[in-house]
Amino acid sequence: MLSLPAIRAIRQRHPSHRMVLLTERQPPGSGYVSSWDVLEPTGWFDEVMFYTSAPTLQGKLSTMFSLAKRIRALRPDFIYNLAPERTLRQSRRDRFFFKWVAGAKEYRGGGLLIKSSKNMNGVLPRFDPEWRRLLHVIGMDAELANFRLPIPEKERLRAQQLIREKALDDGDQLLAVGPGSKMPAKVWARDRFREMGRRLLEIYPDTHLLVMGGKEDVTLGDELCVAWGRRSCNLAGRLSVYGSAAVLQRCLAYIGNDTGAMHLAGMVGIPCVALFSARDYPGQWEPYGEGHVILRHETECAGCLQTVCPYDNKCLDLISVDEAIHAVRDVVTSQGTWSVARA
Repeated sequence: MLSLPAIRAIRQRHPSHRMVLLTERQPPGSGYVSSWDVLEPTGWFDEVMFYTSAPTLQGKLSTMFSLAKRIRALRPDFIYNLAPERTLRQSRRDRFFFKWVAGAKEYRGGGLLIKSSKNMNGVLPRFDPEWRRLLHVIGMDAELANFRLPIPEKERLRAQQLIREKALDDGDQLLAVGPGSKMPAKVWARDRFREMGRRLLEIYPDTHLLVMGGKEDVTLGDELCVAWGRRSCNLAGRLSVYGSAAVLQRCLAYIGNDTGAMHLAGMVGIPCVALFSARDYPGQWEPYGEGHVILRHETECAGCLQTVCPYDNKCLDLISVDEAIHAVRDVVTSQGTWSVARA
């Protein structure tokens, strides 16, 4: 998702070239959206070349030689490697493979990312957002990107139909909520989402809350909407990536976890109140664009990179409902079009 501004810039730089996406094939039933699911509808690529990771060294070597043969047959003028977080060894290996084995005339690597340790105050250093780093990798000024996700018309119409089915009008004020995540260490407590939603509905009487997410978030979305009542609806698992983007484009803001829905919101230009754990370095995975409010608290275990937190998501627990409400109100005030019931 965060590579989209860089890929659009590559397409604009090479308008007459045949463009091929090289990407790993997602295993069936993984629950993850593949790169091709996101990129095919853009129309930027002429074809896709899949590969499957092998568990053994022999399998990896076989995959590499097969890929090199297929890439070399294309006689590529340019190869752009937008893989994240390359170590020095990985960066050198990638350059050797794509330039000398696969035969690229020109190669731009994914960039070396060295994560330093905490400073003397025990705080992790801040990194540029990944979307900005990737634009720099391809030699593009991030300030000139001005990216907005192109949404296919059929997905826009499907989103409109679903919104009408939920008895929502064009004039209704919509706030997107992302309460789930495939990674448990990124999830703010459901009782806090429940309380935050209840209070937001009191403060903004013309607002409807839309739960966004994947199929794995359906049960949680149902539970929250029961608690919030008739001015909420659960769209989790009901929409494609681009259908979700079309709905988010109708919303005035997104509030929720660090998820794909959050990144989609940034890509369609709506402000986010993003609830971040401290499992990774600050800044790196923030949504595209400006005007977002990032809520994140440093802890002694920050930078753990754990998928499941052994401390009951301590860093996320430090984000209070009051803090989240205050951030939403700041974003709402900047929009200037919301009706407020009370201070």
